[in-house]
Amino acid sequence: MRANQPGRLPTWTDVLRPVLGEAAALVQASTTAPSFDPEFERLAVDPGWVVWLGHPPIPDLGAFRLLPAPPELLWDEPAHAVITAAGVSAEYARRRGATDAEAVSTMLRREGPLAVVVPGEVHESLRALLAELESLLGVPLVSGTHDLGERLRDVLPFAARVRGHAAPVGRPHDPALATQSFEVVERIGGNPLSSFVLHHEGERDGVSVVGEFGDRLGIEIGVRGAGIDLPETAALERFAAAYPAFLDGVISREEGHSLEIGWRDGARPTAELIGEAMRAWLKALDGVELVDVRIGFAPPHGRSAYLTDMRARAAAFKELRAAALAPTPPTALPGTAS
Repeated sequence: MRANQPGRLPTWTDVLRPVLGEAAALVQASTTAPSFDPEFERLAVDPGWVVWLGHPPIPDLGAFRLLPAPPELLWDEPAHAVITAAGVSAEYARRRGATDAEAVSTMLRREGPLAVVVPGEVHESLRALLAELESLLGVPLVSGTHDLGERLRDVLPFAARVRGHAAPVGRPHDPALATQSFEVVERIGGNPLSSFVLHHEGERDGVSVVGEFGDRLGIEIGVRGAGIDLPETAALERFAAAYPAFLDGVISREEGHSLEIGWRDGARPTAELIGEAMRAWLKALDGVELVDVRIGFAPPHGRSAYLTDMRARAAAFKELRAAALAPTPPTALPGTAS
């Protein structure tokens, strides 16, 4: 198992064409805009980046900062600034695993790295580019300059990062860190004796750990919040499976009925770090009010009754959920063969 690997540096056309199609104005304009390798790891400190589509001076951006990009891409040609915003955003979504247009737009609306500030009127030639940037890619546009720092805090992906970063997890953490490339030196979970489940019967807000850190583990997350019903737990479970990878130097994926969690040399997480990362981002990105994370480990040798019970509860809940989500077969009309 390896972490995400960006590979060779793509052009913005390489990144945008599969998402938007050849005819998109952003794709057509991207052929003349140079690309660069964004430093997405900086988002573990920056709650969001701004592309300023106007002339200096720039007003106070509050907690936010200008996109760390070569200055000529942001200031020499306004169309290049828009294309840079589109390319960086789409590349972020690509490295996070989104491939088609819907997945890219959904991801950027949840956790996109940047917003474009349009301080005043723009040239007509930019209007089609900005319209696609917002409607097709989901990149936020912020108009005007009044109370800009405060208004940027209301941009949904920025607000989510501000909430997530405020959680006392104990190590740098951010969705962007799931794009890191590194060699995994050790892993836990991902075996038949491990389990993972998220249900909607959380009891108290916090993280508890039973047993000594080891290869066999159970993770049980109970959540509570407005609108969280049995079907919703399936989506939240998929999201939560990735959240340990928001820790610096950690990767996480579903493997069978459990999570496989790995790390680079020198970055082994504690169980508390894993639990707090899941708790922080279920609240920040998904709006969950109460997150009850329970993590259990089996001893190096021998069985664990605690883990056996966790596996049984996980299997029973997933069976119940699968039955509830199964499509209802059509009812045969009277007098017809069943």
